[in-house]
Parts: sequence; structure tokens; C-alpha cells
Amino acid sequence: MADILVTASIILVVIALLVLGYLGMKYPRGRRDWPHDGPRTLRYIISGILFFLILGLIYWVTQYWDYPVSGKALVYIAFFAFPVLFVLGLVFPGGKKGLLE
Repeated sequence: MADILVTASIILVVIALLVLGYLGMKYPRGRRDWPHDGPRTLRYIISGILFFLILGLIYWVTQYWDYPVSGKALVYIAFFAFPVLFVLGLVFPGGKKGLLE
């Protein structure tokens, strides 16, 4: 169990560094180049934290609770659906209006 937590922590640190590196290259002057205001930035941060909490909860449920096969299938579908929904939320923040325009 401890090995999985260490590996997951290392992976999360690497992903965080890659995201911060990308943002640093895209917006080199920091806040002056960032196109979003404070509340929208806070919403992005909270959405990211919630995304990782939900993925952690899904992992915890699959590791420690026994489900029938159909239940596990639904958990795996949810595990892959949340990242897709998260990316769609970032690409189309206006929801259905963003998709249709």
C-alpha cells in the first residue's frame, strides 16, 4: 500500500511540475499575461482539486469495497469519464452554449 502511495505522489508531483512549466512558458510575465480574473482562476484551482479528490475516492472504493462485476464496471467507466468531463469543462467553460457556438 505504501508503495502505491509513493508512486502516486511522485506521479502527481511530476504532473504538477509539467502543468506549472507549461503555464510558465505560456504566460512568462505571470499575472500580467494571465487572461482570467481572480474568481475564474480560483474556480479552475478548486475544479482541479475536486477532480483529484474524486479520482482518489474512486480508487479507494475499488480497493477496499467488494462490488459485483457490474458495479466494478460502472466504477471503471466513471474513472475514465471524469477526466473527459474535466477536460470538456476546461475547453468549453460555457457548457452547452460553448459547444453550439
